[in-house]
Amino acid sequence: MSSEVVLNLMIKVSEALVALIRALQAIVFPHQCRACLSIIDVSSVFCSPCLAQIQPIVSVLLPLTKTKTLKVIALASYNGVIRELVLKKFKGDRLASRQLAQLLLQMSPLAAQPVDVVVPVPLHWTRYAWRGFNQAVEMGRVIAGAKKAVLQSCIMRHKKTIFQSRLSAQERQENVRGIFSLHPWYRAVGMDSLRGKHVVIVDDLCTTGATLTQVARMLTPYQPASLTAVVAARTL
Repeated sequence: MSSEVVLNLMIKVSEALVALIRALQAIVFPHQCRACLSIIDVSSVFCSPCLAQIQPIVSVLLPLTKTKTLKVIALASYNGVIRELVLKKFKGDRLASRQLAQLLLQMSPLAAQPVDVVVPVPLHWTRYAWRGFNQAVEMGRVIAGAKKAVLQSCIMRHKKTIFQSRLSAQERQENVRGIFSLHPWYRAVGMDSLRGKHVVIVDDLCTTGATLTQVARMLTPYQPASLTAVVAARTL
């Protein structure tokens, strides 16, 4: 028996074993809908009835300057199964954040959006230490991977703030004023990586848009070709 025949046989056996292992996993550890826990395909996030509850919404424009606006793409309003998935971050569920990005790529205008650089909205280090991850970074990794873009954590949050959800619209604007700065590394090497690029800011939730516009105003001077924000859900 030639070495080529043996190699082909080994490949077929390996493929068969992988298929068998996946089939056994599906039986022993079935993939469940993140809302109702019914059994679904491993590539899905929700079952068909739960998925049908997601009502896509149009993008909104937020003012940045007198002449510039920030387009905010959202998967849906902040309710139902999407709200439940967003809130799973408080239970340490990284997968939920990745699945939000998966849904954005499948069901929102992000699918057709050109993306060169993905900038996640940063957490303060104390909140990161408590949660163990940044949901915007988890989402950003999925989006950057799918779009063959660069994930660039170039913004730091140097001030701890109250959760935006607990504040009025005016208080939210004040809460995020001056809380972001450029990461020391990017202050040293510069931000030419954004010039002429399609930049997407990523977060899980947009309420008044105060956080997104603060980050966008920091990036605008570096002359990206376009600047867009992408969130799983919004309330405004």
